[in-house]
Amino acid sequence: MSVFFWILLIVACSAVHIEGCSHGVHRSAEIIVYADRYRYHTNYHELELVRGFIEGLENATNHQVMLHLVDYNFKDLQEYFRSHPGRVSFIPQKDYIHKFINSMTWRPKPGSGKRSHILILLLCGLDAYLFAKPKIHKLQRAGVEIFVMGSKISQDYELYDIVSYPPKTHLYDLLDYPSLDRALSALAQSVCRSIEVKDKRAKKALLSQVRLVDGGHRCQGRVELLYNNTWGTLSDEHWDRHGADVICRQLGCGPSLEAIKGDAFGPVSGNILEKLDCTGDEHDVSECLLGAWTEPESTRPQHSAGISCLSSGAGKVRLVSGSGSCDGIVEVSLNNTWNRFCLWKFDIREASVVCRQMGCGPLVKIQENVGEAGIGQKTVEKIHCSGAESQISECSLSLWSSQPCLYNIHAGIVCSTAAISKVTLTDGSSTCSGKVQVFQDNKWNLVPAFEWHVEEEVVLCKQLGCGLAIERALVKEMSISNKKVHHTNVRSIYCSGHEASLSECSSVLSKGHRCESGEVEVLCSQSGISKVRLVGGDSACSGRVEVFYNQAWGTVCDDTWDLSSAHVVCRHVGCGPPQRAPRGAHFGPGSGSIWLEKLFCNGTESSISQCGGVVSKNSLCAHSQDAGVICTDKEPL
Repeated sequence: MSVFFWILLIVACSAVHIEGCSHGVHRSAEIIVYADRYRYHTNYHELELVRGFIEGLENATNHQVMLHLVDYNFKDLQEYFRSHPGRVSFIPQKDYIHKFINSMTWRPKPGSGKRSHILILLLCGLDAYLFAKPKIHKLQRAGVEIFVMGSKISQDYELYDIVSYPPKTHLYDLLDYPSLDRALSALAQSVCRSIEVKDKRAKKALLSQVRLVDGGHRCQGRVELLYNNTWGTLSDEHWDRHGADVICRQLGCGPSLEAIKGDAFGPVSGNILEKLDCTGDEHDVSECLLGAWTEPESTRPQHSAGISCLSSGAGKVRLVSGSGSCDGIVEVSLNNTWNRFCLWKFDIREASVVCRQMGCGPLVKIQENVGEAGIGQKTVEKIHCSGAESQISECSLSLWSSQPCLYNIHAGIVCSTAAISKVTLTDGSSTCSGKVQVFQDNKWNLVPAFEWHVEEEVVLCKQLGCGLAIERALVKEMSISNKKVHHTNVRSIYCSGHEASLSECSSVLSKGHRCESGEVEVLCSQSGISKVRLVGGDSACSGRVEVFYNQAWGTVCDDTWDLSSAHVVCRHVGCGPPQRAPRGAHFGPGSGSIWLEKLFCNGTESSISQCGGVVSKNSLCAHSQDAGVICTDKEPL
């Protein structure tokens, strides 16, 4: 019982502004919105709000909406949609689940470029979701970002298994908002963030630098930004601690102590950025939603935003009051003071990073510790990690206040003393394919497919001595089946893609964990990349990077392309160190296959074959994203 809205967003200019999106930023995305039919059959007002939400995106792109509506012979509802502009089709009731599952297939058009792929679920019931869960996980694995909005989400814990990370920016409970339009507005802001992140390099070019001036030290002062090559001031109208934390992090300082309003470090100077809307977890201020860049208005007084940060970020981590070196209360050093973490914002990803940094094995559990912090200690109110970090200093921290956290409950952890020691692939056609099993707690354990990504796959293929990871997340037609659900003691493994083995990654144990989304199956190539060439440059040491794989030359996507990988390519072709690692088909778009969707090099490898990588025949990349390199010319003999 469902309604389908399909939208193709191709933004060529920023003339039309979606409320909540950044000003002056190009956006490009393919979006599917699925709305549960139960809620809107009797509530036309809310249906109008949903239509407004969708039309807002449509108006910003000048693209028509295609609506697929399940036909329940509700003629009044059909007439309601027919009376509105737009293309409408009706799906027979008996086909709605199959249609829902099998219509969620991305077929990127040639030259689609850096377009985002987004699925939004506006749910009331869970019927279609439960049937579509494996398909949705495949979509997520293929690079589609998943958003969910519904009622009583806190009671439907299964929904946390589907949304993209972090849930706080992808999961919306209507009970948390005074009205549906407020909830849809918050959702629209998150969709904007997602679309803009896909082209974050363009935003970085727009807002390239930030600095603090007229303060007592380098981590204090009035916020000034280099926007479109012009220095100006940040308005304090929407200024808060979320944005302050981001700027502190970008400047290499510790968490913010205060977001200061009212010209505390001097009045506005030059143009004004009217708004900076951050979640607090961004690594760069350009990743936030940006307001308009305007000249000061004499008719409306505007004031500058100021900031005070700790002078340094997170230092060492220790576990105290435990029974051994791998369990205890978590403390981190900030400004030479030991700080504890408030339990309420400390989850398994953060805990698994601490276990990794301490040189212990997988996380076993998080435990409550009630009591006052020690003399001189403060509480870190919020920490956000992806799980793939090697240490806490790479995560985002927020020292919101020196007051004890709610009920004085701080985070403690218990880590295993033994890392994942062995890994194997079973039931495959070769030693480089099959279901993943890891040896932990003296037994072999399957690995759940949920939260397993290409980064973990890259590390596994490398550990097994195989070649590239071959992307198997094909989003195609699926049949509905009731497969047996297996249990395992391994819940999650988090890798960055640069590790040499799974034992170096963060991981989480959970006895009897259900593999509801199935078990991980991996396919690695039998060999890596043997040949590399540079094409289209003005010398033998510059050009578009092309690799020889599967008896054909193909290009490299710039999705993870960086100077570390460029170093390896330059070394592989016999040139000197790289001067630049240009992206976006700097040397012109290639043709044929885009062999390497992602490449993970540390920079010390002698050839690309020693790096981890992902090859995919169904990449969401386009040749407009071909990677290039400019190496130092070969030194004369």
